[in-house]
Amino acid sequence: MTTSGKIMGLFINLFFACSVQAQDPRDTLVMYQKDSAVVPETEKTVLFFQNNERIPAGQQSKILLITKAKKTIKLSTYLKATDLWNADHVLADIDNDGKKELLFSNYTGGSHCCDEIYIYKNIAVNKYQYAARMFAGHTVISDSNEFLYGLYENFGYFFTCYACTYIDTSDAAPIDVSQLTLRYNKGKLTVKPGDAELKSIINDNLSKLGELPFQKPDEDLHQDEGIRKEIALNLAAYYFSFRKNLVETQKLFNKYYKHPDAKTIWSAFTKELQHIRSQNDF
Repeated sequence: MTTSGKIMGLFINLFFACSVQAQDPRDTLVMYQKDSAVVPETEKTVLFFQNNERIPAGQQSKILLITKAKKTIKLSTYLKATDLWNADHVLADIDNDGKKELLFSNYTGGSHCCDEIYIYKNIAVNKYQYAARMFAGHTVISDSNEFLYGLYENFGYFFTCYACTYIDTSDAAPIDVSQLTLRYNKGKLTVKPGDAELKSIINDNLSKLGELPFQKPDEDLHQDEGIRKEIALNLAAYYFSFRKNLVETQKLFNKYYKHPDAKTIWSAFTKELQHIRSQNDF
């Protein structure tokens, strides 16, 4: 990485860190995208929680939750006893089965992290059971109640600074595929399967990235200018969109990444996949 690149990366990170500390992230709910621009697309998620049915404080003691640990607890007690005490929570039928799910939206705070959404399914009158969780992805709830889960937060520091990214302004630049579409149905959260077009785009992206000259990470910071992160995002999109097939994902990696640190990069990538799977129910 060039000296000017290091200085710019550190300046941007410092600016972002200061911005997070200077305001309550729950007031704005905006996230920093890969081009370092502030994009208020989470307004859709905010509107979802504003426009659906809220549970009055006086009714919360009548709602029972069965947590992931199989513990039954009143909603009022649950909100006070967990980190979700200040989270938004609403009732909404997100799979159109005639029953409303109970959803929580929380922002954990910290620099560049983290959105957190919980879904509880209705199993009886005033009784809800844990069904799914999304964590660490910049998640947008679409008008059709799909969850658009961004992978960038998970790989933001993948051998680079959070704001650093591979830049290609040509017409042949790689197409961004760092977002998953998640669907909830009957207690299950699943990834929208990839198709032939997505597979072609990812292969084309990795082919272009693989042709770039080897960029040795900075010796002090162990960072490049975002190339490895771009590769990891494409591989993660492939992995989750095509049945979590790690063998086929590794074949893609081996096909296009021919550099001497391949074993190190693949190991780091699989560890992050494991972390994502341990924190999410899709």
